Amino acid sequence: MFFSFVPYEFMHLEREQWLPREKLEELQWKRFKNLLKHAYKNTAFYRERFKDAGITPEGIKEKEDLEKIPFTTREDLRNPEQLIALGFERNKMKFSTTSGCSGRRTTTYFDKGAWLKGKILLKLRARIACGLRPWDRIAVFSEVKAQNSLLKEFFLRQKCFSVLDSLEVHLSELERYNPSAAYGFPSYLSLLAERDLMIRPSRIFTSSEMLDLRTRRKIETAFEAEVFDVYGCSEVKEISWECSEHCGYHINSDWLLVEFIKNGRAKREEDASIVVTPLYNHGMPLIRYEVGDRGRMLERGCPCGRGLPLMTPSQGRSVDYFILPDGSMVSPYTMTCAIENIEGMRQYQIRQEKKDIVIVNVVPDDQFDAQSKGQIKSVLENILSGVTVQVRTIERIQREESGKYRIVISDVQREISHS
Repeated sequence: MFFSFVPYEFMHLEREQWLPREKLEELQWKRFKNLLKHAYKNTAFYRERFKDAGITPEGIKEKEDLEKIPFTTREDLRNPEQLIALGFERNKMKFSTTSGCSGRRTTTYFDKGAWLKGKILLKLRARIACGLRPWDRIAVFSEVKAQNSLLKEFFLRQKCFSVLDSLEVHLSELERYNPSAAYGFPSYLSLLAERDLMIRPSRIFTSSEMLDLRTRRKIETAFEAEVFDVYGCSEVKEISWECSEHCGYHINSDWLLVEFIKNGRAKREEDASIVVTPLYNHGMPLIRYEVGDRGRMLERGCPCGRGLPLMTPSQGRSVDYFILPDGSMVSPYTMTCAIENIEGMRQYQIRQEKKDIVIVNVVPDDQFDAQSKGQIKSVLENILSGVTVQVRTIERIQREESGKYRIVISDVQREISHS
């Protein structure tokens, strides 16, 4: 019965993405109101939160009223039992655990229908929109230990490779599998792009890390493939994705309410904190969850004709914004755009050790010289007022425990966030 329901559910998702934006907003608000009532009725956590804020679900009548609802934070997820709704048992639910690269690990639980929609169907809709076909063989590169099987390889058409393994471990098997599509971290795909591999996937999907323009071009050129970036997080799954027009990232707004908040107010076309309410997870509802990233809502529509609105995530986590000696903040995107066309860098990482000291670690190629080093220093010091920039050459840049690689890191912001 359950599996016969899946094609029907997916058919609805396929149709919904083409609804006019006004219709999508009506549908989204109806689902949000239903979730709000459910969370208030079935979780002590939200009843208490709403009581403290002096509100009830009935008092939230329009989007302007969202400001009355307190945010749910990562700290609230330290004790997930308080968020699990009546009628759901944690040990029977699916779950996702964050990598912990931005702080301590947290776990989010999903009811059966939520896992199907968030983990599988919404992703499938986006991948099909980008041209993925049922018969494509997909190589998936992730931080988890690879657990392959005949079912995955021959029926699901997937083979997993762990980025925590040495690159050499996978090369021969990757060529044997000869994927027609790939999905993984930009940094790992960038390393693969440097190898003379006999594989030519037609589509490459990147996620979980910052994708700068240099890395995108490098991957596209090496594999002669189109790159589609995906934005999401473990707690709410896939939030937005690029279609073939590459005019922004389509928000899955039929099943996610995404807000862009600055100084407590919703903003459009302005860099702001991203707040998400997944509308499908009744097992562990998250109302106005602060994901810890920044981005901006775009007013324009996409030439593809989908009603799903567009956004652009900022290039990096919010903890990776640099705080300068004068108190101003600089986006990581500003820094990477400024130096990405400087010759001689195979790989780089910008790290703020103190408010007035920034280290740029460079893995050089044979074009890197004193001029390259001087350009990096000069350009960044021009952007980072009152900061001394030091450029160092190293053999390789270490990944974090999660297997991910950060291009921009601020030790200053992390100390403030965890204090």
